[in-house]
Amino acid sequence: MAHENDHRITAKHLARDAIIYVRQSSSEQVVTNTESTRLQRELREKAILLGWNNPVIIDDDLGISAAGYSERPGFQSLLASVATRKVGIIFCLEASRLSRNSMDWAHLFELCSFFDTLIADPEQIYDLSLPNDRLVMGIKGTVSEMELSILKTRLQAGVQAKAQRGELRIKLPPGYKYDSSDKIDLDPDVRIQQALRQMFQQFKICTSIRQLAMWYRDTKTLFPIANLRMDMPPTWRIPTSDTLRKLLVHPIYAGAYVYGRRHYYVDYVDGQLRKRIGGFLPPEKCRVCIRNHHPDYLPWDQFKANLARISENRPRWEMLENQGAIRDGLALLAGLLRCGMCGSKIYVGYKKDSALYSCDGDQANGSRRCQSFGSKLIDRRVGEELCRALEPFAVDAAIEAIEKKNQQKTEEIEAARLGVEAAQYASDRAFEQFDRADPKNRLVADTLEKRLNERLIDLQEARNRLEECRRENKELTEKEKNRLHELACDFPAVWNDEQTDPTLKKRLLRTAVEEILVSHKPEQQQLQVTIHWKGGAHTRIHVKKRSTPKSCKADPDLVELVRKLAASGLVDAEIARILKMQKRETPRGLPWTHIRVRDFRRHHRIKAGKKDSSGKHLNMSNAAAYLGISHNGLIGLERIRAISRNQVTDFAPWRIPRTILDSKLVQGLVAILKETGRLPKGGCPKNQTTLFDEK
Repeated sequence: MAHENDHRITAKHLARDAIIYVRQSSSEQVVTNTESTRLQRELREKAILLGWNNPVIIDDDLGISAAGYSERPGFQSLLASVATRKVGIIFCLEASRLSRNSMDWAHLFELCSFFDTLIADPEQIYDLSLPNDRLVMGIKGTVSEMELSILKTRLQAGVQAKAQRGELRIKLPPGYKYDSSDKIDLDPDVRIQQALRQMFQQFKICTSIRQLAMWYRDTKTLFPIANLRMDMPPTWRIPTSDTLRKLLVHPIYAGAYVYGRRHYYVDYVDGQLRKRIGGFLPPEKCRVCIRNHHPDYLPWDQFKANLARISENRPRWEMLENQGAIRDGLALLAGLLRCGMCGSKIYVGYKKDSALYSCDGDQANGSRRCQSFGSKLIDRRVGEELCRALEPFAVDAAIEAIEKKNQQKTEEIEAARLGVEAAQYASDRAFEQFDRADPKNRLVADTLEKRLNERLIDLQEARNRLEECRRENKELTEKEKNRLHELACDFPAVWNDEQTDPTLKKRLLRTAVEEILVSHKPEQQQLQVTIHWKGGAHTRIHVKKRSTPKSCKADPDLVELVRKLAASGLVDAEIARILKMQKRETPRGLPWTHIRVRDFRRHHRIKAGKKDSSGKHLNMSNAAAYLGISHNGLIGLERIRAISRNQVTDFAPWRIPRTILDSKLVQGLVAILKETGRLPKGGCPKNQTTLFDEK
């Protein structure tokens, strides 16, 4: 500070606080550029020399950029203090520390000039209420903003040029390392290479990324997970679905060098600029994509096929037309069917052991359902066409399946063997460290002994895993291979076998079929099915719909019973309970529910029952409570015919008139029951007087 007795500083300024604003643009600068932070904090001594006793340091914005995309709590606190006339002067090392965008500059200038707050840097003190000082600070702010733009442009141009040559160092995923000449090469650890190849090979077998993650979980197969620090070795643990997804969509494993895989953009939210990060872009849309740049783990065509498969497995929202992932269930054509009437995808619903395909059309806007049909007939018919198309290739497919199964088992054994080698190396190294330690120094020896025991446990688990893989690897005998060839020659028998995995059937269908168009022909009671095969061929077939059997017509006695129950004031849930207690079924042989009772009533135009709120009739529980006796006592009154239950049918609620309960006969019997604990045999004589005097 050149002038300690600057005329701009007055007693009013000294009566307020002095703020030293400390900021660094990134967390890396906070760690590495410690000298800049120290110089900014030393401004506190300058403030004391100028007359402030206890200057306040605001360092909440360390590691936060001032370009306007991030929220700076320290800067916001500074503005609030200025607006409440608590700040006399603001010290900063240079103008760029306060802000690097015009909006924050203008806001700060306006507050400082209005509330008489000074701004100081190592060269000068500025009073923003003076035109000349305001002009100088405005120029500094503009230069700071332009400086940021120029630096950013230069740096980005240099990074882009280096990336276009494939020489920019990027964070490598597991499986790759930089060699001595800064070129990307395969990780020299054979175990890591084997784990990556096993992941891509297993993804061909699994139906989705989730199934792949479940395979790792079920088999307890470990996978190398990269650490945040590039110089640290990967950690071996069971991967998650998110980890596997990031690796499967990374073009680097196909030998491509990519830069700019994610899209960055600026959004305006709640009056502030926010920097957003989009999802991963396809390789061809990245800023830099250099194919055949380094050794790969899988061919480029296979990588593109994996991307297409992952895209098809996304959830089927309204805006997506993908097939969806292969899931459990008996419906084989889920994801392949399209309605020939409205063009929408046909969905599947399950009821117990049956499936129903249906198209809701534009039902959200009030339209009726286009069509619905069962899965058994159409699945069987399309399966027959698939068998006819694939039967010539069945033998070759069986041979290839045997070879892939043997290859998979061999890879699992090799991965387990490499795991044993890695565990053996770790245990040997832990033993060497423990052996070199001084036994008298128990603080060190105990820690090394514990580490050695952990490595020995890991070694034993790895050996057990290897033995388990070897036991499971049973090669097929010649007899079993001949049997597979016989089954392959009769592919329809394998397809129609009940033990054949439905998931395998779905994978075969999706491999051969592009899409299936279904149209309902009500006048012919059949479905017109057009199969679009992969490659452009089409096949049109017809599938007859099952007509409603005569037995599905409702029994007149059942209709009359439901009518009586509804007329007696019973709601649908109570009617369903009574029908189930009587072991009755719907016309289609299904158990009764309140929804099925509702639909049954509507179909037969039966009005809904309404509960009797007048209180003229009481059920069993209410009648017992009304008389003050137990259920058994009420049943005793009914047995001696003092009251009548008046049930519509068995298991229906009792309907006892209140007038009967208030009669002299019933009241006299209740009095005897309460006094003696039992009812008189043979009932109550007609000429018996009541125990209570009538008034």
